[in-house]
Amino acid sequence: MPDEQVRQVAHRLPENLYLGTSSWSFPGWVGIVYGQLYGVSLLARHGLAAYAQHPLFNAVNLDSTFYRTLTTEQLAGYAANVPGTFRFMVKAYSGLTAAPDTAMAVRRRVEPVFLDAAFATRAVVEPLMEGFGPKLGVILFQFSPLGLHYTRSPGAFIERLGEFLRALPPGPAYAVELRDAEILGPEYEAALSSAGAVHCSSVHSRMPPVDRQVAPAGRGPLVIRWMLHPGEDYESAGARYAPFDRLMEPDELNRGRIAGLIGAGLSAGRDVHVVAANNAEGSAPLTLYELARTIVTN
Repeated sequence: MPDEQVRQVAHRLPENLYLGTSSWSFPGWVGIVYGQLYGVSLLARHGLAAYAQHPLFNAVNLDSTFYRTLTTEQLAGYAANVPGTFRFMVKAYSGLTAAPDTAMAVRRRVEPVFLDAAFATRAVVEPLMEGFGPKLGVILFQFSPLGLHYTRSPGAFIERLGEFLRALPPGPAYAVELRDAEILGPEYEAALSSAGAVHCSSVHSRMPPVDRQVAPAGRGPLVIRWMLHPGEDYESAGARYAPFDRLMEPDELNRGRIAGLIGAGLSAGRDVHVVAANNAEGSAPLTLYELARTIVTN
């Protein structure tokens, strides 16, 4: 369980900084987050309430919604397990963000609803707004690699993305995460701005440095996901880092970059949402603790 040092660091963090991990069902977090060793399935069903008691964590990235849509009742069940100050970052259903002719879309047999605003509104946004209420922090549209059809001439995709975002219901914070650096640039940023959406800056092998993906100034929340050690892929990193109970490969360079982004966002009065994955350094809770220590000592 968290010791007094963790509590002291957490106490010094600003209220508009939301720190969370990518999911919560990892038995290897015993002694770090959980007081006893529990299995994956038990943690998936009942671990969120214990996770939300950790002093550092006032947010979590809900990943299961990327693979299937959830009902309002299911979402409300999650919300009932966390305090009112807690925020959910929710990955939208992958059918909305996987181009239908890509290998990923075929492999996962996603519904053919790519950038379908009506489907997104009905099956994703409205249930999230009703189920989570004010505990809904960010709806994240994570785009898998789109392929040459879209990246050769990104302008057409950017225009369609802007139309999609502008057609969504007002209210929630919408963020876009990419895996194709070719799409980045002023045209992309303008499309997001026109819809009141933001870019999710990610530490990922396919993307430029996390602090160089979009212009530093911006409005709306600042959204960051620290997903992978540079040069890694999910499968090899996960196999090497399991059971995720220690920092295997500390990434001080990206820790400093993210701390700098956070400081700039907070200074500008923006809400800042940061998610860390186990595959970033070996253990997401310990990654966030070291990041928090960096923030409070700068």
